[in-house]
Amino acid sequence: MADRTAPSCQLRLEWVYGYRGHQCRNNLYYTAGKEVVYFVAGVGVVYNTREHSQKFFLGHNDDIISLALHPDKTLVATGQVGKEPYICIWDSYNVQTVSILKDVHTHGVACLAFDSDGQRLASVGLDAKNTVCIWDWRKGKLLASATGHSDRIFDISWDPYQPNRVVSCGVKHIKFWTLCGNALTAKRGIFGKTGDLQTILCLACAKEDITYSGALNGDIYVWKGLNLVRTIQGAHSAGIFSMYACEEGFATGGRDGCIRLWDTDFKPITKIDLRETEQGYKGLSIRSVCWKADRLLAGTQDSEIFEVIVRERDKPMLILQGHCEGELWALALHPKKPLAVTGSDDRSVRLWSLADHALIARCNMEEAVRSVAFSPDGSQLALGMKDGSFIVLRVRLVLILKMILNVFFR
Repeated sequence: MADRTAPSCQLRLEWVYGYRGHQCRNNLYYTAGKEVVYFVAGVGVVYNTREHSQKFFLGHNDDIISLALHPDKTLVATGQVGKEPYICIWDSYNVQTVSILKDVHTHGVACLAFDSDGQRLASVGLDAKNTVCIWDWRKGKLLASATGHSDRIFDISWDPYQPNRVVSCGVKHIKFWTLCGNALTAKRGIFGKTGDLQTILCLACAKEDITYSGALNGDIYVWKGLNLVRTIQGAHSAGIFSMYACEEGFATGGRDGCIRLWDTDFKPITKIDLRETEQGYKGLSIRSVCWKADRLLAGTQDSEIFEVIVRERDKPMLILQGHCEGELWALALHPKKPLAVTGSDDRSVRLWSLADHALIARCNMEEAVRSVAFSPDGSQLALGMKDGSFIVLRVRLVLILKMILNVFFR
């Protein structure tokens, strides 16, 4: 009788294809080791672009939706969704857990931010009250919590010049928080007549009680204390999803596909339109930006990561791609080559090299793809679509495994 016991060997994660840009923001950073940290599904990824190698943090049990980088640029905080979501603080060098924060948030952890000396962590929940929490993360201790707002909060940041001041923003509001002992209290920002009351998507704090924020209409709103004092109109032509503060100044990224760099007084330095570059496309939308010295990272809504060298800003490098919107149902391995094909709700079919850990080609379809299968010789590929139809594609592998797909039967 055949032995039905499970084999003693274990699977080891070799590579993660993709990055989560869809419905997330501010989740892509350079580490102190000059690596790139981000997440996809329930995995934290540390990617070395020079060696084309990855390390994985596997401490979560559900999808990660938020990420913050410690001021030392080594420690990382990630928050997840789920009935009992928790926050992990982990080391990007050895990808080991340093601390776990739990038993407070429900539904998910939408935003995270370390304070300027890295001792405290702010978090925002996905519960009905959008609860804001302040943690002594090393001790795993909750220092304070308060109802955040009646509607979604999209970003939270500590004021590096006032150690007990926190700013949050979201649907038609911005709030300025003060931490005193275990009491966390907020005052709403006053829009007045300087700008329209609108959704604020991202923010960054500066010296002299100044806060810069990115608005849904593409304007930058400048706050002094609680008051809106001026606007930078047309900073972007659509919503500003991400704002990053660093020694050089500020970087912003928006739905218009543009990265804009600003000096420390928020005067414009340069503009990079990723839509107009060789690998750009109509509809490209930036969800995350990071600026370190002469390099920029940009994560897109369609789950791509671009790296830009500022002095060669017209030649951004597409360093990572993946499926984006919806679920990925379809997967098949080529019968003869180290290749895999995937199809998803984002209406794309993608061919991957398992040897090179890279995307070789993609083909955009008219419907969501739910199943795929190679023919026995690998020359044809059948697709089952969400609407009940099916498509057969001819696959021709030429030269360095470049794929040409031709629809010949439907």
